Amino acid sequence: MIATVLLGLALSACNHVSTDAHDIHDVDTCIICNMGIHNVQAATQIVMEDGTAEKFDDIGCLVQFMIENPDLAPTFHTAYANGYDTQEWFDMTEGAFVYHKDIVTPMGNGVISFSTVEAAESYVETYEPGEILLYGELEAHDWNSF
Repeated sequence: MIATVLLGLALSACNHVSTDAHDIHDVDTCIICNMGIHNVQAATQIVMEDGTAEKFDDIGCLVQFMIENPDLAPTFHTAYANGYDTQEWFDMTEGAFVYHKDIVTPMGNGVISFSTVEAAESYVETYEPGEILLYGELEAHDWNSF
């Protein structure tokens, strides 16, 4: 009986799918622009309900993927960005983003990610002017303004 319970627990543990952010490796490429993801600080990813991840070299590529694939939205678990300030993955719905035409990013769109609104505000106050965007504003952002 105990062996059966332990076997059941072991098998159920095997069915757990991690929806945590995936590591970026040297061989990873952006699904939109096919560029290698070499600047992890600017990288983003969408982890799906099944635990797989679509990886992007730049936040603009992630937004383009979301716009072009609305039918996949129900399979999205979490969109992650790598914090410009922390170098750690965070749920993009909880973060903030700074746009300025002079900010250098892999695709040249000038948008960088921060894990909190306060961190984004601090960046703008300290380094340069910029527009703070929240997650819900990313699709409406003029990605051609760079």
